[in-house]
Amino acid sequence: MGERVPEKAGRQFWRAGFFFVGLGLAAAFYGGFTLFAGNMPEEEAAALSVTASPVLWNPDDWEEKQTGKLRFIAGLELSSDNPDFGGLSGLWISPDGAALLAVTDQGNWLSARPVHTGIALSALEAARLAPLRGPDGQALEGKAMQDAEGLALGGTLACVSFERVHRISCYTHEEGAIGPYAANIDIGTLKETLPLNGGLEALAILPGKETPPALLAIGEKAGDDGTMPAAFLSAAGVKTTAIGEKEPFSITDAAFTAKGDLILLERRYSPLSGVGLRLRRIKAGALNEEGPLAGEELLNVGQSYTIDNMEGLAIRETAEGRLFLYLISDDNFSAAQHTLLLQFELIE
Repeated sequence: MGERVPEKAGRQFWRAGFFFVGLGLAAAFYGGFTLFAGNMPEEEAAALSVTASPVLWNPDDWEEKQTGKLRFIAGLELSSDNPDFGGLSGLWISPDGAALLAVTDQGNWLSARPVHTGIALSALEAARLAPLRGPDGQALEGKAMQDAEGLALGGTLACVSFERVHRISCYTHEEGAIGPYAANIDIGTLKETLPLNGGLEALAILPGKETPPALLAIGEKAGDDGTMPAAFLSAAGVKTTAIGEKEPFSITDAAFTAKGDLILLERRYSPLSGVGLRLRRIKAGALNEEGPLAGEELLNVGQSYTIDNMEGLAIRETAEGRLFLYLISDDNFSAAQHTLLLQFELIE
């Protein structure tokens, strides 16, 4: 769930044979994907015209390129005449940078082909928009069912976290598109810690070749103990953990680097100070430590920079070892907000 910004501004196991509801056919999950009615004909993915306009990182200092441990590479403001465009949250970029996927809090998925000029993101082409579907093959209906927040891809799976009706649903994924619904993942007791409008905002695939892939899910809002509820989800079960809260920020997304470091995207908003953005890194070696996970700050900026309600994070690493971060904002379908797609490089 995005903050609306004014103009200024125990061990549970994965059920159903790890995935297949009532069938116990986990191996078939990587087969032909024909056992459910959720097949989405290609023609139902509507072509979308998206305008991508370049933006400055710091309008007050055009020369500023590095802030904290990040170097700004490029930024785009995205717009479309299609009224269903917007509300973008979870984000994925393919390893070669040639495919993009996002989900919206109105129950749609967006695909596009990013264009890079050199290393810099410069445009989006071949955008398509289509509804996420339920077990019956029908498009999700009503805000309570449509409120998609996190997106994580592993192998042939695209997993989406939802709030309000808290759940993680997995779909087939192929060639830059989200396909038929497969099944929900059991999130165990984590569900009991989540408020209605503060669900599993962040979802990340752990590095490795585990099948089905292991996930980390993180709640948006801190509990009474001041920590963000979280859990590692795998075929072995559910292992709860917690992320240390650093007020006034809330976690909106997360992604792992290839070597296992966890990057957290966080947002703050208040009428007085406006919107803010922070990125934190928890090193791989710290993920098994006892107590709330904390990490180091990579970036912390306010509304003097070109940011909005930043909700999606994707990581792309090159063969040369360069690590790029892509951030996308949720405009809440408000004329007072903007859909931004920002690209940074992590500088050690």
